Amino acid sequence: MASPQVPFGAQMRHAHFAFAPTYTPLNHGSYGTHPVSVRAEQLALRAEAEAAPDPFIALGLSARIAEQRGLAASLLRCPADELVFVPNASMGTDTVLKNLRWDAGDVVLCYEVVYPAVALALSWLNEYHGVQVETVELALPLSDDAIVEAMVDAARRINAQEGKRVRVAIIDTIVSLPGVRMPFERLVPALQAEGALVLVDGAHGIGHIDIDLSKLQPDFFVTNLHKWLFVPRACAALYVPKRNHHIIRTSLPTSYGYKPLDPKTGKPQGTFVDIFDFTGTSDFTNWLCVKAALKFRNEVCGGEAAIQEYSISIAQRAGAIAAEILGTEIMDCPGSCLRNCSFSNVRLPIDLDNTPCPEKVTVWLKTTGVSESGMYYQTILYRGHWYWRISGMIYMEEADYRKGAEVLKSLCERIRKGEHVPKTA
Repeated sequence: MASPQVPFGAQMRHAHFAFAPTYTPLNHGSYGTHPVSVRAEQLALRAEAEAAPDPFIALGLSARIAEQRGLAASLLRCPADELVFVPNASMGTDTVLKNLRWDAGDVVLCYEVVYPAVALALSWLNEYHGVQVETVELALPLSDDAIVEAMVDAARRINAQEGKRVRVAIIDTIVSLPGVRMPFERLVPALQAEGALVLVDGAHGIGHIDIDLSKLQPDFFVTNLHKWLFVPRACAALYVPKRNHHIIRTSLPTSYGYKPLDPKTGKPQGTFVDIFDFTGTSDFTNWLCVKAALKFRNEVCGGEAAIQEYSISIAQRAGAIAAEILGTEIMDCPGSCLRNCSFSNVRLPIDLDNTPCPEKVTVWLKTTGVSESGMYYQTILYRGHWYWRISGMIYMEEADYRKGAEVLKSLCERIRKGEHVPKTA
């Protein structure tokens, strides 16, 4: 494994990233960022586009996007003609859900920690199409065996009902909040064996953990390139294997790539890639920065393995530091892969039963942390406890998390005194 040109940690942050000196970026996982070299590439592309918009968009864009898609496909180990770009993972998931033809008795299976935007998309599906949504309660942390058993048991229970079938099961590579890795490599084949089409939400996937779609073989897969791969926002990939291309008939919005079914054969015309080739005027320069992002990762950082090893390691060490300072513990469970990622979840020393206006706590921590200390705390109230989701990243080091935990400890003390409660007029 190659070594980075600049040591990971604060030296990497100061040399290659553009954070304000007053800001400590504790929360990479939500929106990601990209190094200054990638930003320079995007600015150059924007300048090129504005110098001659028509040829840039109408004549050269498609081939240039195809090159970048090929690079992303290679990293995910899938054919390039099974992968297209979309703005974000939520758009990719929604594209799949809105292309499926739903029949009476169809059920979507998910769990309670599914991404909130996906949960709302399923609510729309239920409201508009009458599709039943079955949500499995998973009291995390749980062992991998327990998670797989719960999801498979739910699928079998549904399929045993007359006229019912699990049409789609939605799972994650890594859940957003709390930030935990799921045993997706086991869930995909287990749920496919029960007859479900499995959609994997890999928003926290590419650039974060190894993804081998040639082995995983999901029915649909979405992943954000702007979170962990250092591609500018907003860029995501939607993977659909050839066996399911007939399902995806349109992009969102429907645009130039759509072709009606062949009137003679009733079969789709065109290709999966054609559908998403151009979906309307937008700034696609971010999609053209995959090569620059990979160059930085390989030449400056020493490659994917070096980035993953450090990011996961610093997340584990940061969790231990925070738990010690806060006097609490890290979310964990024997027999679980949940911590095999660049997140740690540390319980906050706040008692829900004795906290007035608990709905104000999360926002108060964010706004106060940023305004007073330049630190954004991604927290969640989950099953009666608040957790701080810590993101590990190559530009962070132990001192950053120690400082963050000390500030958070003082904020929790102020919450216990009721400082987060809005003052009445």
